Amino acid sequence: MQTPEAQRQPVRPAGLWLQVVALILAALVPIAWLIGRRTMPPQRPAPLVLDASGPIVALQQGAEGLMAGPNPAHLPALSIPGGAYRMDLTPGGADRAALPPFRLKIMGPGGREIWQGSWAGPADGRLEVVLPAEGLDSGPHALVSVDSAGRLRSFPFLVP
Repeated sequence: MQTPEAQRQPVRPAGLWLQVVALILAALVPIAWLIGRRTMPPQRPAPLVLDASGPIVALQQGAEGLMAGPNPAHLPALSIPGGAYRMDLTPGGADRAALPPFRLKIMGPGGREIWQGSWAGPADGRLEVVLPAEGLDSGPHALVSVDSAGRLRSFPFLVP
C-alpha cells in the first residue's frame, strides 16, 4: 500500500514558472517597441522665423586657421530677448582647393564645443548660420570649418 505522499505528482519549482514568464515578457518588449514606433507621427522640421530687418554679420576667416583673428566680428546686442544671430560665411574661405563636405563646429569661450554639423555644398558657396542668442555666453567664439582634406578654417566672433 502506498502512502498519500507517494501518490502525489512531483511538484515543479515555482522558479521555473517565473523564468518562463520573464522570457515571454522579454520577447514581447521589441514587438511593443516596433508597434509604438509606427504609431508615432514622423518628426517635421520646425519653421524658423527671423526678423528680416535684423543685421546679418559677415564672418571673416581668422589668420592661419587660428581661433582668434586680429579683428573678430562683433555681434550686435539684440533688441529682443530670445532673438537669434544671422551669420554669413564661405566655409571654404578663399581657398580654391577646399573640398566638401565640411564639418562645422561652434566653439565657445575656453574652446568648449557648443554645436557641430556638416554641410556638403560647394566650397565657394555662401552659408548662412542662425544661432539662438540664449545658447551663447558672452565672450569670444569661433565657427570652425574643416574640409574633407582636414584643413581647418576658423571664423572668430565676439558675443556681447
